[in-house]
Amino acid sequence: MKRKLLNINDAVKGIALSIQSSRPNKICLTGGNFGLRLLKELYELNYTPDNEEFFLTDERLKCIKEDQNSISITSYLTKLANFDISRFTTFKQTKEPNLSYSELSKRIDSNYFDFTLLSLGEDGHLAGHFVNSIPLRDKRFCFTPEAPKEPKCRISFSVEHLMKSKAVTLAIFGDKKKDAMIELMNGNGLHSSVLGRDNLTILTDIKI
Repeated sequence: MKRKLLNINDAVKGIALSIQSSRPNKICLTGGNFGLRLLKELYELNYTPDNEEFFLTDERLKCIKEDQNSISITSYLTKLANFDISRFTTFKQTKEPNLSYSELSKRIDSNYFDFTLLSLGEDGHLAGHFVNSIPLRDKRFCFTPEAPKEPKCRISFSVEHLMKSKAVTLAIFGDKKKDAMIELMNGNGLHSSVLGRDNLTILTDIKI
């Protein structure tokens, strides 16, 4: 594990430059604000996807379109020159969680992502994997019926599966996440088990 102290603007630009130069083939992004900022930076760098495939770490279910991660991410991906929307695979809006990941399960097969971007939640969750998340039929995925914030229903890759990516970057920015970061780094966080992984880089502006 590597940890780098820097501001959020430098972090976003650094990740974007790395993607532009190294060209990871399978890219899995957080659907939050950090993921959107990264795509905006890629657009400003004139990044043009070739054969890259994009995925989402998690999705919000049973909610209006404006709250769906895939809708906001798509609006940014489609701004990239020559982007083929068929190379973006995400969770489907279904009542049955085990049907929501059916297309993802086929697309990723037994392979892992080349690059995964995560952002630490204020309560210590990663992706859509909360303390009350339930493993699904395919153990690479989990479902949360009662997330701390609306929308309540969430589906996600499990953190265990995401951490098998070739490279994982965890973004932790803002004072509101300081307590969660302290718990994570002290080994008391929900996902403290990710620490010590050679493929993990933590980017943060929080000094602890």
